[in-house]
Amino acid sequence: MIKSTMKKVVMIALAALMVTSTVTAAKKKGADPYAKIQKEKDPKTKKVYDFKKMSIVIGDWWSDPTSKPSSKQQEDERAWRNWTCTTYNMSIVQKATAGWGSQPQFVSNFCITGGDENYVFIIDGRSANVGVKANLFYDLSKITSVDYTNAKKYDQGVTKKLMKGSSYYAFNWGKPEPKNGMYFNKRILQEAGFDPDLPYDLQKEGKWTWATFEDMCKKLTRDTDNDGVIDVYAMSSFNSEFTYAALDSNGGSIIGRDANGKYFNNAGSEKSMEAWNWIAYMFANYQLPQPEGANWDYFYTAFMNGETAFLADQQYNGNPGGRFGEMADDWGFVCFPLGPSGSGVYRTLHDSNMCVIPSCYDAERANNIAKAVDLWLEPTPGYDGPDAWKEYYYAGYRDSRAVDETLELMAATANPRFDTLISGLNQGDMLWGITGGYQTPQEAYEAAKPVWQGLIDDCNR
Repeated sequence: MIKSTMKKVVMIALAALMVTSTVTAAKKKGADPYAKIQKEKDPKTKKVYDFKKMSIVIGDWWSDPTSKPSSKQQEDERAWRNWTCTTYNMSIVQKATAGWGSQPQFVSNFCITGGDENYVFIIDGRSANVGVKANLFYDLSKITSVDYTNAKKYDQGVTKKLMKGSSYYAFNWGKPEPKNGMYFNKRILQEAGFDPDLPYDLQKEGKWTWATFEDMCKKLTRDTDNDGVIDVYAMSSFNSEFTYAALDSNGGSIIGRDANGKYFNNAGSEKSMEAWNWIAYMFANYQLPQPEGANWDYFYTAFMNGETAFLADQQYNGNPGGRFGEMADDWGFVCFPLGPSGSGVYRTLHDSNMCVIPSCYDAERANNIAKAVDLWLEPTPGYDGPDAWKEYYYAGYRDSRAVDETLELMAATANPRFDTLISGLNQGDMLWGITGGYQTPQEAYEAAKPVWQGLIDDCNR
């Protein structure tokens, strides 16, 4: 713990020192704070790129460019990107162009009708294959100004996710976004006789498995007054997030994709069914039931109030400003435990958002937009080392092991998720009945199968 914490402190200090000293010196001299940065030149003109005041919007459903930076890193990133825009005579802003519910329609409408605005849209599975089939997105394999196969800069999982033959239509930058994992309450573990960092230690030794997790749950779930009714439950997990992670940890999935790029129903495979049955067992025996009259997200409240030891959910809850920032109890975060039929590798599901360029633009305009954004995405000086990506996460987590061990594993071995790319597919057709205990996995699968197959066939056409 001490070594890891010191590593964090040294990295942050060096990064801050590099940027601060550069900017401070520049202020004293009244000079360009990034004067030593080599400006990129247009290979056609042999001069520094000049985008002639081109204005570009990276459109999502959550960003507010007027919000104040939440960290020194964000403050320095904004200064760097402002310098980049000034240097290359352009303006780029990432902001919400529509709400989450209306973003797919907004994207579709613009890609069809076009307009004067220069957009790069951030989309999710609701727009993905629908947009490709309707030719709404620019074929990025035809972009000559940017190399999206550069694994150091662009997330190759996203680049390969939305493909049609040799063409690809989506990109994202940086490392894969961490997703599903397991939060744990250190106080509750310690009071039950466990080392509060046991999940970390088991993960490090390769022994954080369904079996060791279940063994802990058995000891944590108790009938404290011997009346035959469970009073304390081991977990209050988000049933959907637990399900996706459990399937993946055992080598299963809801939807798969073959070598020809065709999607298929994988929910009934041997590995998937093994996971579905284990999910049903875990929820029947160790999950806190929803109290009468409680909100749908009662499981968050229970975990944050220190009533349960485990919660399977997405990583963003631990980010700076995230849901667990004000939680009174100390907590940690590990990968989802390994299933018996899985690969034996700790990882997370890869479901990063996708960035697309509208196909309504001509080649020159699309290439200019792509290159301008590529320049805007250059790493901030002082934060461009191999571990620089960790600093943002350090600010949110209670211990550095969550970042140096868990997120490191997640970033290295993300696994693509395909069910979100099948338009209209409702994962709840199976998981609600199974986790709720009113359908067996086989019953849920047989009921959902014909509906899902129609959606899959439509997507594959």
